[in-house]
Amino acid sequence: MLLFKKKNYSYLYIFFLIFVFFFTEFSTNYALSKNYSVSNIKIEEVYDINFDKSKVVDKAFEQAFKILLYKLVENKDKLKINIISLKDKKSLIENFSISDEIFVDNKYIAQFNVQFNKKKILNYLNNKNIIPSSPAEIESFILPILIDTNSNELYYLNQNNFYNNWNSSKKNYHLIKYVLPNEDIEDYNIIKKNIYNIENYNFKEIIEKYNLKHEIILIILKSNSKIRVFSKIKFGKKNLLLNNVYDFYDIDNKDEVNKIIFKIKDNYEDKWKSINKINTSIQLPIRLSINAEDTKFSEKLENKLSSIDLISDFKIDMFNNKEIVYKIIFNGNPNKLIDIMSLYDFKIDASKEIWKVK
Repeated sequence: MLLFKKKNYSYLYIFFLIFVFFFTEFSTNYALSKNYSVSNIKIEEVYDINFDKSKVVDKAFEQAFKILLYKLVENKDKLKINIISLKDKKSLIENFSISDEIFVDNKYIAQFNVQFNKKKILNYLNNKNIIPSSPAEIESFILPILIDTNSNELYYLNQNNFYNNWNSSKKNYHLIKYVLPNEDIEDYNIIKKNIYNIENYNFKEIIEKYNLKHEIILIILKSNSKIRVFSKIKFGKKNLLLNNVYDFYDIDNKDEVNKIIFKIKDNYEDKWKSINKINTSIQLPIRLSINAEDTKFSEKLENKLSSIDLISDFKIDMFNNKEIVYKIIFNGNPNKLIDIMSLYDFKIDASKEIWKVK
């Protein structure tokens, strides 16, 4: 009888080891297999005797590559990636699909979805001495305030062409989606009351109505042929300031307004990217512990770990009936991981060597 029990325990132990090994390998591969996906690339081409579908596909690859790389790199690095052969671009593609193909009015129209190999893309950028950023899309509240400093006139919302044109001026590679304020007489009175202290006031009463984790106060001061753009930015827990001066002549000229909006948005995109750098030269091992009994929580955590670009690898380091300990390789400051996880409602106790995730 005792021998029978020992054999059973041995079989269970072997099964347990195989299960842990499989679970570990599955988790690691899941993290490493994640691709960068660029969707809804619409291509239109004249359908005639010279039509060549391979050229249409190449055109989709070119557009997808540009969108992805513009999401990953700051403006100062875009020139470095603009000169690359189509052959090299194709080598970075994992797969692609075509949908909604139609032939109408002598035109071929189709939607393309292109997936790029994440590891190859990051290696390519590293070889170019470019530190990429995570292409994380966010939603941010923005309060645009336009004041003519010569007359101290406040252009409130619908009188403000920066407000009117803000969301019509956008690019498909922009990561930040903006939420503009609604017309509100109380908000107008708050701004008007603080017009002489506009750069120092926090506008808390207005911002809190929108309950967003990211916020921007955009103050535009017009004086003769110049405008000074002062931005107070809060991305999560990170507070940033921007101060720029632009030539500006006609506040009613839509093209001129849009040109300035693009410049402001590019600055915001760069600031967002600067705090999401994927520095693969930093290989920081971090251990996270969770309750082993909560399988749904474990699955939720693994899904999130696999989607965070600053995590280059993760696996199960230890497993028993009480806890699962994950070992992750993080390409950044450990405090950044805590901030990222908090955005997805994961609470981390980092007071001990092995962090507890709740």
